[in-house]
This record gives sequence, C-alpha cells and structure tokens, in this order.
Amino acid sequence: MEVGKSSRCVKISLPDDSVVDILTPVIEEMEKWVQDDLHKPESGGYIVGYQHKGTYNISLDAVSHPYIMDERNRIRFNIKDPRHKIFLAKARRSQSYYMGAWHTHPQDVPVPSNIDWDDWNASLQMDTTGCQYIFFIIVGIMEWRIWVGNFTDGSIKECFECQKDLDGIYLGRKMEDEK
Repeated sequence: MEVGKSSRCVKISLPDDSVVDILTPVIEEMEKWVQDDLHKPESGGYIVGYQHKGTYNISLDAVSHPYIMDERNRIRFNIKDPRHKIFLAKARRSQSYYMGAWHTHPQDVPVPSNIDWDDWNASLQMDTTGCQYIFFIIVGIMEWRIWVGNFTDGSIKECFECQKDLDGIYLGRKMEDEK
C-alpha cells in the first residue's frame, strides 16, 4: 500500500478468506514515523485490535509509537519503554487486544531483514493475540506492507489489499469470486 495515499480504512485479505480492516488511526500514526530523512531513526510499536464475533473479520484499531526509552537508530528499533505495556493495558480495557507489531525501514519498498524473520518466528511461537493470526507491518518510504503469522500452521505470509472496483469501492467476496 502506498504511503500517504490512504486516508481511510484499508481492507486486507487473509489466508482463510476473512478480512482485516486496518483503521485510519493506525495508518495515520504509522505514517508519521516514515524514515524519509537520513536523520530519522527506525520507529515502531505494538498493534491492537479485535475480532468480530459474527463475521470473524478482524479490525486493527490502534498502534503504540516510539517512546523516549525505546532503543532506536537508523536500522534498529527495540521496544524498551514501559509505556508500550500501559498502551496494551488501556487497549484491553476497551476490548482491544495485542495483535502484533509494526516498524519502519529506510527503504522505498520495505523488505523484511533476517532479524525481522527471526523476531516474527519467535513471536509466532511465544505470543498470543485476540485471534488466530499475528500481524507484522513494515512501513517504508513509499509503501507499507503486511505479513501475517498463522498460529494454526506456523506459516508467515504476506497479505494484500482486497480488490476494488473502478470507483475504489471494495468488492465483496461473492463479487470477487464471480470474476
């Protein structure tokens, strides 16, 4: 997805054909931290959201952002500040749960590093979320991308935006299947 082009919810198709809605506040917060200058360090935080009981679709509704005690440099970000845990606790009181993590890369189109893959695989083994998936977003200078870890089979796959019609309206599952 292009940085700066989405001012509203983005729908992503998941491996089981359900959908994750990445809500506007998530996109807006992540895009504030784009590494579009040589002096900007890597940034990141936690993602929170919830799974809808009727449809099983997922909404990602907020992210934490870097705080003063986090470790940051041009190519590394480590969550160290306790305010991230406070963010998770406040979200939980609003029925929004830990769903994964996001961070930036100083690349036009971000590519996961070996460190990212190792971290994601460890998260898939150790973490739990409010659904069967864990989400990993990398925000580059021109685009952001999302990968989804599946707790059921241990896989991590890149996921993509749902199809839209010519007017930019998301197509329903039945309409996509008819094509």
